[in-house]
Amino acid sequence: MDYKREPLEEDEVLLLRKSCQSFEEELVINLLLDTGMRVSELANLKEENISWQRNCITLIGKGNKRRVIPLSNLAKFYVTQLFAKTKSFPLAMRTIQKYVKIVAEKARIRKTVSPHVLRHTFAVTYLHKGGNLRALQGILGHSSISTTDIYLNYSGQRVIDDFQRIWEK
Repeated sequence: MDYKREPLEEDEVLLLRKSCQSFEEELVINLLLDTGMRVSELANLKEENISWQRNCITLIGKGNKRRVIPLSNLAKFYVTQLFAKTKSFPLAMRTIQKYVKIVAEKARIRKTVSPHVLRHTFAVTYLHKGGNLRALQGILGHSSISTTDIYLNYSGQRVIDDFQRIWEK
């Protein structure tokens, strides 16, 4: 089976966000969509990883590499709420994966949705908004730019939007 991790389109992201029915679901969906963290990194997130002054998360990711993940206003809201109650992330990897699946089902999204698809969605959204590929490489913690380059495979509406923005000037 050739499994293609297809990023969510904007309307699917909105549906996913709207389909959350608990704080835990909102926390998982919004942090994954707004940070591009791996599921293991989210499950191991601790308050000490948050730099409140610099508005970022600093963690040791895959390959024992230190990296900095900027916090959007939405992500900052959720980590602020979370760490007002506890010092470490309260959900295990399997629970995070389960929440993503449950919320995707409630949103009636037909394509496969997993934490890694949300990471992919973050990356494509970042680039679509005009983000720099090298900066994205750092945020995602890739040692090779060719790994980050995979996220350039636009799909569907993004291709049309991008074409019209460039071509119809």
